[in-house]
Amino acid sequence: MNRCKVLIIILITLYSLLPAILFAQMSWTRACSCAAWTQRYGHTSVVFDNKMWVMGGTGDDYFNDVWYSTDGVNWNQATINAGWSLRMFQTAINYDNKMWVMGGFGYVNLNDVWYSTNGVTWTQVTNNAGWTPRLAHSSTVFNNMMWIIGGAILMPIFPYLVCLNDVWYSSNGVNWTQTNISSPWSVRYCHSTVVYDNKIWVMGGGDTINLYNDVWFSLNGTDWSQATPSANWSPRGGHITLVYDNKMWVMGGYDGVSRLSDVWYSSDGINWTQATGPSWWVGRTGHTALVFDDKMWIMGGTYNGGNGLNDVWYSTGLNGVEENNQPLSAERVSLEIYPNPAKSYFTVRLPQSADRQEIKIYDVTGKVIKELESSGNRKLRISLDGIKNGVYFVQAGDEMVKEKLVVTR
Repeated sequence: MNRCKVLIIILITLYSLLPAILFAQMSWTRACSCAAWTQRYGHTSVVFDNKMWVMGGTGDDYFNDVWYSTDGVNWNQATINAGWSLRMFQTAINYDNKMWVMGGFGYVNLNDVWYSTNGVTWTQVTNNAGWTPRLAHSSTVFNNMMWIIGGAILMPIFPYLVCLNDVWYSSNGVNWTQTNISSPWSVRYCHSTVVYDNKIWVMGGGDTINLYNDVWFSLNGTDWSQATPSANWSPRGGHITLVYDNKMWVMGGYDGVSRLSDVWYSSDGINWTQATGPSWWVGRTGHTALVFDDKMWIMGGTYNGGNGLNDVWYSTGLNGVEENNQPLSAERVSLEIYPNPAKSYFTVRLPQSADRQEIKIYDVTGKVIKELESSGNRKLRISLDGIKNGVYFVQAGDEMVKEKLVVTR
């Protein structure tokens, strides 16, 4: 075999391994494959009273049930029939020590507002809020106010959907003030909204023709600036966004062809890094996400436009993995390294059984380019000064398996 063929084989092999190398920054663990609540999508989730809550949505029919859990595995039904009517693509938030449910679609477009302090008893504050009845809008809490942003009106005749880009806020759920009749970002639904760095952010979504991957932010809900017209993640709707580990995260959604299972993060809304490729949970849209117990959680959704899901997954982000609610044991993992890919530094976490270990970094030729001693510390932050971009291997102790490290600046 000549050198050219050998080189081609090597390049093909490296190319096939590239997704695993680049997107090995985080892992997901399935807490349960079949939660007690019925398979669904277009539902809502909140964290309230030290519990995760799942409410409403659609699957075989519309739902208005309410469920809660403290571990993502065991779910309890607070009520099978909440005070608010059957609906999907409503929004829910935690505000003023209450859970709030707003709008959605349940045979008609809705703009009612409800709250509860226990998930069982619900109080309606208005049947007709100031904003137009809608579904697939976004809601958040910002500047001690509740916010309603964008969405769509489902019409019985052409055009099937009328999309919106208005912005409203309220301190009590009854009286609503409009900041923008028309925001600079285009009309859309199935977008996502978070509060991060003292700003409201709007990302992605679509209208009846286009899907977007633009990112916008506002300091007051009135004046909007575009962070980027085209983020690294593909245009999509029905994705979810949350804030965790001082980063914004975008997960899953629908790109017009496929349900997605990729995960991206950013600390500025401009530069986005892919944390996982399509491999862990099945691609989905209409799912929900929460931050609870220092983990990111995703729940339910739909994977083919019709069938709902009721699985529950969690991740500890870029800083290690847990499984079955227990830390990974020393027998199962030799060492952890993160972030990976790394820029200016990375952290090594040694197993419980490790004592004093010599840590070595090798290049792809097997040459040791850096070494140091753990001195009994299980967690060490190691500088990458003087180390060029490329693929390396990290080893702690002579008997431990080498872990791959990608350096990219």
